[in-house]
Amino acid sequence: MSGEYREAPTSSHPEQWELFELVTEGTTELTAHVKAHVETGCRSCGKHLDDIRALSKARETKEEFDAFFEELPEDDAPAGEREEFLLKFKKKSRPVDRLGRLAHDGRQLANDIVKAAAEKGLEKAKELLGMLEADPCRGYAYLYTCQLAMPKVSSDPAMYVELARAVSEATRSLPYLKDKGPAQPVCREQVLGEAGLLESNALNFLGKPSEARVAAQKARVRFVEAGEDSFALALADYFEGSAASFESGSRAAWKLLRGAHSEFQLYGQENWQGRAEGAIGTLLLNRGSSAAALGFFDSALRSLHPEKDGAAYASTLINRGYALVRLSRFDAAKSTYAKALMIARRLEMKVSLLIVRYGLASIELLKGNVVRALAAFQRLSADADGIAQRVLSADLRVAECFGRLGREAEMLERVEQLRASSNLASVEHDPALRELFASVDDRSVSYELLAHVARFAEARDRGVRVAYKPFRLVANGR
Repeated sequence: MSGEYREAPTSSHPEQWELFELVTEGTTELTAHVKAHVETGCRSCGKHLDDIRALSKARETKEEFDAFFEELPEDDAPAGEREEFLLKFKKKSRPVDRLGRLAHDGRQLANDIVKAAAEKGLEKAKELLGMLEADPCRGYAYLYTCQLAMPKVSSDPAMYVELARAVSEATRSLPYLKDKGPAQPVCREQVLGEAGLLESNALNFLGKPSEARVAAQKARVRFVEAGEDSFALALADYFEGSAASFESGSRAAWKLLRGAHSEFQLYGQENWQGRAEGAIGTLLLNRGSSAAALGFFDSALRSLHPEKDGAAYASTLINRGYALVRLSRFDAAKSTYAKALMIARRLEMKVSLLIVRYGLASIELLKGNVVRALAAFQRLSADADGIAQRVLSADLRVAECFGRLGREAEMLERVEQLRASSNLASVEHDPALRELFASVDDRSVSYELLAHVARFAEARDRGVRVAYKPFRLVANGR
């Protein structure tokens, strides 16, 4: 047969629906044979492909045309609002497809909300959330608010718990996936899942691991309902496992974190691999395995980026510093804390800054530099005003330093101040403080007892749930 190409036998022509899939889905394993057939030079299939491409382009153009009028403010809307819409619609940096535009606009709004929360407070953020109810990009705005807020949690965890709950409340204007109606780019279950992760992370920073686990479990349920992929479920495992590592259920934490780490590896997400390794290190540290924990922290730091993953990188450094202190490697610990301090200051991680300063003061005390340790703990106690647990730990160490320096009157005065400022109900449920305050009455208070109570308070500050062992038993070797 003459001609450059031979016409393929009619019996081997792909069905038109297969040609349609090649145009709309691109080349996949299922459409590879269709592409191969077309590339042989089949003229009839080539013509069908051209027709399908023309129809597909016409459909996209119509969707864009419909989207423009769907998003355009009503005729009776203020002129300024219509002008603002037209300017935004024409922006070159804005994607041309409708979902791309919604995602772009949603991220911009989310940036404003998170910035308002950090700079002007929760009420301003809530006000901005309340203005989105009729905005077509609101679903993306809610999602991105949770994701953009995540790295900032350590600066004010209590506020971010409330922000997560405010986002959950705002989703009342979004339909559930199961609801009938027009397809939505973001459904309520997805947002509730992301808000649950944010809440879980913030609760964990507040030292409330049980509540943090519940929030992560609820997030997992929402992701399953939304039909999310295994990566989203791995995130829920990571946050639940991180919280569980501070509870007695360390076996569950190990299983959750290892599973999440494997899933992150499968997706090639190095930053999340690093977070998971850091969480596993924290679990081992809380179980007293400081040397093993150090290996996971070092591996985590290799996977995390000091700027892109700043908050996670700083937290990992802090935990690495604490592990080194436990191993009596004080110079290496100070160097690690110094690196964490620079990042924490840059990111305004208020709680993390206090933890680093506490760690540095503890090193001075352990090295026998009691005068320097006393000055550091006194400054820390003054600066930590409003963070009850940090104030308690620092005040206990201040009293201990007075005792070690032989300034017993000042030691007793500091303990009396602690007793006067403590809530009676909290003391009733705190066996460590009960024993400490009882020792004042029977004149048995000592810096050894203060050190014992301070170590218990420090572990509790880290979220570790352990039973208090009375000092009188420890002193007697029991």
